[in-house]
Amino acid sequence: MYNTPELLLLGENVSDETLVEAKKLVTPHDVVNMQYTSGTTGFPKGVRLTHYNIANNGLLTGEHMKFTADDKLCCCVPLFHCFGVVLASMNVLTHGCTQVMVEKFDPLVVLASIHKERCTALYGVPTMFIAELNHPMFSMFDLSSLRTGIMAGSLCPEWLMREVMDKMYMKEITSVYGLTETSPGMTQSKVDDPVEVRASTVGSDLPGVEVRVIDPETLEECPVGVQGEMCCRGYNIMKGYYNCLLYTSDAADEL
Repeated sequence: MYNTPELLLLGENVSDETLVEAKKLVTPHDVVNMQYTSGTTGFPKGVRLTHYNIANNGLLTGEHMKFTADDKLCCCVPLFHCFGVVLASMNVLTHGCTQVMVEKFDPLVVLASIHKERCTALYGVPTMFIAELNHPMFSMFDLSSLRTGIMAGSLCPEWLMREVMDKMYMKEITSVYGLTETSPGMTQSKVDDPVEVRASTVGSDLPGVEVRVIDPETLEECPVGVQGEMCCRGYNIMKGYYNCLLYTSDAADEL
């Protein structure tokens, strides 16, 4: 690995002509990230994500939280998962925010990091927020700088969303729904959605994404309130599975 000064030093020894030629070999639709998924339900598959997939997903989820360069995100979710690498890192890169990293999740370290760095946003899965709220030293930390964030990764109970809003000052917390194959976000609530919407739903489809719920038997769209299978298409759909001929890159490009 290289730190930033080392990268700049390496670049000083490469001519501008070489850089221009290298840029010609890269396109936004090239695969840049491969995430293995579905290990809990079957053989893990390598999901091939492009620059276009993850840069846009990071940008648009940040827009839903009204991120600016003044925001500071406390990131305690792993970067080997789409939650960390896209919804956090790509979100921060596209908005010029500060990313405060917690190397390994520890509720006390998270609370201390927010207090010390005056973070405005926090990410986590529901169990992380529960651990933070229930920590015996919770009341010792000033979390009033928090404004927004994302709770995702599993079912987000309404009572928990409301506690986070009230006790952690995250009045504008959002929820993202998706899967690795959709880079990962396909729906998200907005900071200016009513509290009831943000506390009990995963919002609506992101810009440039179409989502509908269908009956898997008839392929017809389900009426409101009827359970079915979620279908998604848009810029966020993966390039395909690694070494899988059933899902080709051409098909992904057409989406």
